[in-house]
Amino acid sequence: MEDSQLDTSTVGTRAVTLSARALFVIHALVAVAMAVGWVIVRGRGPWGDEVHFLGTVRRFGDGVSMDLLRSYQEMSGPLTFVLYSGWGRLVGFETQALRLLSPLIAFATAYVWLRVLLAGLRDGRLVLLVFGSLLLNPYFVGLSLFVFTDMLALLGLALATFGVWERRPWLTASGLAIATCSRQYLAFLAPALVLTGVFSRRDLKPVTRLVIPSLVGMIPLAALIALWGGNLAPANQIRDLYLSEGLRFDVHSLSLYLSSPAAYLVFLVAPTAIRASRTSLSLAFGVALLVAVFPVLPSSAQLREGVTTVGFLHRAMSALLSEWWVRVVVCLLAFVNTTALAEAATEAAHRWRSGALPERELFVWVAIAAFLAVMPFSYMPWEKYALPLLMLQSLALGMLLDRRLAANSSQSVPA
Repeated sequence: MEDSQLDTSTVGTRAVTLSARALFVIHALVAVAMAVGWVIVRGRGPWGDEVHFLGTVRRFGDGVSMDLLRSYQEMSGPLTFVLYSGWGRLVGFETQALRLLSPLIAFATAYVWLRVLLAGLRDGRLVLLVFGSLLLNPYFVGLSLFVFTDMLALLGLALATFGVWERRPWLTASGLAIATCSRQYLAFLAPALVLTGVFSRRDLKPVTRLVIPSLVGMIPLAALIALWGGNLAPANQIRDLYLSEGLRFDVHSLSLYLSSPAAYLVFLVAPTAIRASRTSLSLAFGVALLVAVFPVLPSSAQLREGVTTVGFLHRAMSALLSEWWVRVVVCLLAFVNTTALAEAATEAAHRWRSGALPERELFVWVAIAAFLAVMPFSYMPWEKYALPLLMLQSLALGMLLDRRLAANSSQSVPA
C-alpha cells in the first residue's frame, strides 16, 4: 500500500479514499483533542471509580509482589495498575501526572483501530463515520482523560483484531493478553478466535493463525486465576460481595447490550435497518418482545449499592420519562438494533456458505456473538462495558454499508 494514497478502490467502483495528508490531519486532531481534554480535567478531583483506582495505582507504586497480586482491592486485572505505577515512578503519583498516561493509551487505541478500519473499509467516508462513532462516544472520551482500567483493555482488543486482520499471530496473542489482564471479561475473544479457526473454510492455517494465539494469549490470565485460587478476581472483600451469588446468565443484561448500540451507533444502525428484509424484521420483533419481558435493570449487586440505572443513556431516559416509557423506548432501540444486526449477519452468513466471507470478517461476527453470550454472566451490567461490542458492531455494519456503496457506485459507472 502506497503511503501517498490508500488503494481502497475496486474494479467498477469509485471509492472515496483518504490521502496521507488527511490521515495526518486526523491523527493531529485526535492528539490535540486529547491534550486539550487533559488540560481541562487535570485539576479536577477524582471522578467515580477513579478514586479507588488511583489508590490502587499508588499501592502498586510501592512495589509489585505476589501477595499484592493475590489480594489487591479491585475486581479488574492488574495490568493497568502495574503500567500506571511504572508511569508514576517516572513522572510522579499526583493525580494530574498519572492522568497524563490516559490520553497516550487512548491515542494508541485510536491509532490501531483506525488501521483496522482502513484495512477493512474501502470508502473513506465510512472510515470516518465508524471511527467517529468510537471517539465521540462519551465513555471513550472519559476513559481517555481519567485513570480507569478499560482503555488498556480496548487497546488489547484493537491489537488482537489488527493481528487477525494482518495475519500476525504474535500480535493477536499479545492483544489478547493485554485485554484479558486489564479486564477479564474480554476473555470472550479467546473462544471467538478458536471458533473462527474452526469455521474457516479456506485451509488449516487458521489453526496456527488463530487457535494457537488464543491459547498463548490466555496464559497470563490463566496464571492469574491460578494465583487467585481458581477465582476470576483477587481475594478481597469486593470479590466476596459481588460474586456471592455465583455466575448466572442475566437476560436483563442481555437486553442492555441488544438495545444500547442503537443509540450509540445510530448513524450506522439506521441506514442498515432501513433496507432490512422481512426475516430480519421478524427476528427483531421477537427480540423486542424478549426485552419487554426482561427490561434493562441493574443487577442485585448494583441495587445493594443503591444504583438504579446502568449508564448515561439509561439514566437520561429514567430522568426524562416514566418507567413505562423507558421500557417502550428500550424495546424500540432493541428492535432497530437487532434489525440492523440481523440484516448484516444474514448477508455475512450467505457469503460464508458460499466461501466468500474473509476470515477477518468471520472473526468480527463470532466475536460479537461471543460477547453477547459471555457478558450477561457479569455481576454488573453497564453501558461502558458495551464499548468492545460497539467497536466490533460498528466495524461489521460499516463493512456491509461499504459493500452497498461499492455496489451502488459500480451500477452508476457507464459500461
